[in-house]
Amino acid sequence: MMIKNTTSVTSVESATNKPPKEEALARPRLDRVTTAEAQQVLALAQSVKGKVSASHSAMLAQIESAIRSGTYSPSAGQLANRLLAAAEIDARIQAMMRG
Repeated sequence: MMIKNTTSVTSVESATNKPPKEEALARPRLDRVTTAEAQQVLALAQSVKGKVSASHSAMLAQIESAIRSGTYSPSAGQLANRLLAAAEIDARIQAMMRG
């Protein structure tokens, strides 16, 4: 048997060093989605909920006691500020949930 084609190894190397075709460059990159950030937010929300729940319950007990004893006299300005703060927090949470 006789070998007729004797190309050198350098021709193979030069073929691999060619720039990529335009088709390869035009392919869109795929988006990747992870749930790691959502899990961190959920863990933080649960942590805050636990802390707020305890202090909230204590505050409600104090207010209830003051109402029952007739000594509760809230300031209109304080009530307005708290209502606005709660509305702002609700709006931010809803905006985060929408994406």
